[in-house]
Amino acid sequence: MLFLTTLAWGVGFPVAKLGINYIPLFTYAFLRFFITSILFSIILIVKYKHVLRDIKENFFILSLMALSGFTAYNFFYLYSLKMTLVSNSALIVAFNPALTALIAAVVLKEKINFLMIAGIVISLLGVLFIISHGSMELIEKLEFNIGDLSMIAATFLWAVYSVAGKIAMRKLPFLEATGIAVILGTIYLAPFALLENGNKNLLSYPAIAWASVVYMSIFATFFGFSVWYKGIERFGAAKTSIFVNLVPVFGAAASSILLHEKITISAIIGGLLVITGVLITNRARV
Repeated sequence: MLFLTTLAWGVGFPVAKLGINYIPLFTYAFLRFFITSILFSIILIVKYKHVLRDIKENFFILSLMALSGFTAYNFFYLYSLKMTLVSNSALIVAFNPALTALIAAVVLKEKINFLMIAGIVISLLGVLFIISHGSMELIEKLEFNIGDLSMIAATFLWAVYSVAGKIAMRKLPFLEATGIAVILGTIYLAPFALLENGNKNLLSYPAIAWASVVYMSIFATFFGFSVWYKGIERFGAAKTSIFVNLVPVFGAAASSILLHEKITISAIIGGLLVITGVLITNRARV
């Protein structure tokens, strides 16, 4: 399920980029999570009896999840897609597992053993191989712009989101915590979307833009985020986060199909390294 989640997120890179070509960033993020909020609201109403009480008792940690994983993260993520190179974004995202493991070790006291470190290093090398086309010289020449800095911020926020979710799930079921966080994140996005005035042009957005929003709402968010937190609940934040390194692999494949980008031998070799690293870390015992 985590494998399928990263597949959905990888495909989401070119899909989201197609959408934000027509829809302003905050408006796009709001529409995405508004649809997801409706789906989660149905589940919360049917499955959980004390949602309002749970929100009141856990408001701070749920708000931290909402702001880090939905509101702020998606602005920086979408902004980076507009402003930076795909190779730069892939490199920065690859550091997320190590960052998540570090925060989890400090905040949650999760242990990191040698096998997990080896898996992280191997998968990171795989991503580096993909984005550098097998040439270290290209990595050395990378220049960071405002889009790269935006992805750094998004990567940090994702790590905070993963750890905050683990804390919330000490008191709440993973599905309830995720659903509430999505709804709160949508509420926090609303004022920014209104300031963009993107809602005035909703009927003018082409079908491809709406298809992008629907895909990101159902597959990348409703399915993806639910499974992600189930993984954190079962395996821990550090171990689950290693799957993030599969996202650039799937993103490259999806880009070749949707954006007609060429898949190179170095991308295939790097993809195999990433998958190997994920499998090694997944077998680790902590």
